[in-house]
Amino acid sequence: MKKYLITGGSSGIGRAVLDSLLDNSVVYNVDIKPTDIEHHNYRFIQMDLSKHKQISKKTPKDINFDGIFLNAGIHMSANIFESSIEDIEHVLAINVMSSIVILKCLEHSLNDGCSIVINGSDQCFIAKENSFAYCLSKGAIAQMTKSLALDLTKKNIRVNAVCPSTTDTPLYRSAINKYSAQSGIAIDLIEKEEAKEIPINRVGTSQEIANVVLFLLSSKSSFMTGSLVPVDGGYTAR
Repeated sequence: MKKYLITGGSSGIGRAVLDSLLDNSVVYNVDIKPTDIEHHNYRFIQMDLSKHKQISKKTPKDINFDGIFLNAGIHMSANIFESSIEDIEHVLAINVMSSIVILKCLEHSLNDGCSIVINGSDQCFIAKENSFAYCLSKGAIAQMTKSLALDLTKKNIRVNAVCPSTTDTPLYRSAINKYSAQSGIAIDLIEKEEAKEIPINRVGTSQEIANVVLFLLSSKSSFMTGSLVPVDGGYTAR
């Protein structure tokens, strides 16, 4: 039975990927937040991904994985002058450095033919206003994906990134609720404005992104490595 490790698998896109894999694979979920999942193939590793010593200590190094989905991340809406150095370091610690530390821990735990998928963003390609730290982290992920892909071909390991635009996840819900509280604008109006930004005229769903992640994890994408795959309703096509 294949074994997969997912970071941030307790909700959103990570949870959708996890649920899709569970019946036929053993899935390890690395997250700070426990879930209500009761399944014989489910393994939970509670971890604060901003604490890199904790990652090194808790990452399972005695298991050979067939696929890794480095999904965990946080968002921050602010420009450089509104962001403290500590804020920027925190975003980079979770969005970028946690994946690097995990991969270094798993150097000898990746099966021949293993597929690694990293959750990027439309901001792997373009920038957005008031998104300095987040955009910085996703730009790093884009180059990290390509660099890893070239280095790991020698080990028959593929590395790709899925790059969603706005997706209806708990993180998205939290962001629009916060914006509504601050601005006084009704949530349904904010949702309509978000949808108008996407050429397909709606935001994505977690499962729609998960479907592409599952493809990249599988042998069906065997000739793909170093790819940044936009799943964005046409947002970056303009």
